[in-house]
Amino acid sequence: MFTPRSRCLTLRLGALVALTLLGCAPPSASARARQPKNLYEIGQTEIEAESIRGGSAYDLVSRLRPSMLVSHARPAGPQPRSQTWEANSSIKVYLDGFRYGGVESLATIPASNVVEVRWLSPMDATTRFGTGNVAGAIVVTTRSGRER
Repeated sequence: MFTPRSRCLTLRLGALVALTLLGCAPPSASARARQPKNLYEIGQTEIEAESIRGGSAYDLVSRLRPSMLVSHARPAGPQPRSQTWEANSSIKVYLDGFRYGGVESLATIPASNVVEVRWLSPMDATTRFGTGNVAGAIVVTTRSGRER
């Protein structure tokens, strides 16, 4: 027979094993849906799910990947930032492969027209679009841009 002390130890051991197994279980489908697959890309599936809320491409990016809107550019060396450097250090937006403006220009693009949004690092943006992308770039593809 079990003594009260051994019964308590058995219950504790059983609870510990159950919690350990529960911690090893894969996340539920709803937990996976909340986690973005890629921090640098907003795909068509996510955009369609957010299209109910409407708004602009800026609204879409600020809701789904707000980190895309933050410039991480730094001047080389300890010198103070000049006005020229400040003007060139903002994130550039490219719409369907063409320079469109700064981050604020996303507010003029209807979210319903957007198919994909990608953030490019300064190095990738410079390789793809040329110099002047020291803060990176946001590349927006619309339905009409995809048809080309």
